[in-house]
Amino acid sequence: MNSPSNKRRHYWLREDFDNLMGLLPGAEIALPNGSRLGHTLQYPKHVEGAIAELKLRGLKCDAATLESIVADGVVNPERMPESDGIKMWSKDDIDAAAEYLYDHDKWSPWTAFCFVSNIRFGQAVKAYRVAAARYGLGFTFGFDLPGLVTVIEPGDSPDDYAWIAFYPGDTKLQPREAE
Repeated sequence: MNSPSNKRRHYWLREDFDNLMGLLPGAEIALPNGSRLGHTLQYPKHVEGAIAELKLRGLKCDAATLESIVADGVVNPERMPESDGIKMWSKDDIDAAAEYLYDHDKWSPWTAFCFVSNIRFGQAVKAYRVAAARYGLGFTFGFDLPGLVTVIEPGDSPDDYAWIAFYPGDTKLQPREAE
């Protein structure tokens, strides 16, 4: 799978992630071990939190991958004071790692789906959350598709992302007339 040559990205971008995660109650509250979680907006994060956030944002990684990215000089997370080399990952560090992972095709199936459909990942998560609230489906951090009808509308121009919406499985859809 090769990344597109344009700068359109199909993993969960920082601005969308911060916006959607910021809607969750307590996302920015410092919790015990919050820096080890991916779904909080508590920074800096331990490597476990950086890995969890990157996975949540649609990228494949593990501790060895992040160590390699640090060794290659892609990022330089700060060492935690008075520790044996524990690194603390800032938003910028995590974003640089995300860009690197995306460019090296370390994609989750969700990111691959967004790439093939030309969908902005954050818009897909938001569309799923709207459908989940509207149809009583429960909450997830991503977008799982079982039992839903998926509608993808192309962007207004080839340079725009497409739009996605989810409906209950029994929804009857009519094709739009060509304009």
